[in-house]
Amino acid sequence: MRETRIRVLIVEDHPITRDGVRNGLERDGRAIVVAEAADVPTACRMADQVRPDVALVDLSLRPHPEEPTGRGVSLIRHLRQRRPEVRVLVLSQAGPEELLAAIQAGAHGCVGKAATSAELTDAVAAVLTGPVLPAELAAHLIGELHRDARPLTTRERDVLRCLANGYDNQEIAAQLRIAVRTVNRHLENIRDKLGRTRRSDLIRIARAQLLPWNSR
Repeated sequence: MRETRIRVLIVEDHPITRDGVRNGLERDGRAIVVAEAADVPTACRMADQVRPDVALVDLSLRPHPEEPTGRGVSLIRHLRQRRPEVRVLVLSQAGPEELLAAIQAGAHGCVGKAATSAELTDAVAAVLTGPVLPAELAAHLIGELHRDARPLTTRERDVLRCLANGYDNQEIAAQLRIAVRTVNRHLENIRDKLGRTRRSDLIRIARAQLLPWNSR
């Protein structure tokens, strides 16, 4: 039986910040911190050992002999490859370009370091089932992703919305009353326009687009 509380791995190189995050999460009662790390190599080992539900990751980590760049993005890539079941929530005051890189690497959302303990715990809980992005940041990120892309047609946007709802190709065809081969063609066009080949990337983009409406 799955533990009721959300198992969280905190990856943050400032001890005071780490303590504050841990205390805030555990005081709320919905989450339990199962491991902490101050650098990427330690975080990779901890993720393999404790298998958290959520990894709360700072992007700017101090360099380590095994990871001289100290970038949280490399940890996100590791988790996507080795522990795809772990949901990654970025805890950072990084700018939009860095956050975009984190999302492209596989992060499922972000929350600012100015968030209250309640807001942070809400984000940790929400990221289990979907993306967590402030509406204004989602708009910026989607703008960046689409900046050099050809615009999607109305039908292609319909397909993208179905992807956001988790539909497979047959379900999309039934929902839109079109043939499965037509769905496949639309998906090929969407991949070409957005420059994304992975279905998971398309789903992430679709859900980020829908987030401002879903959060009302």
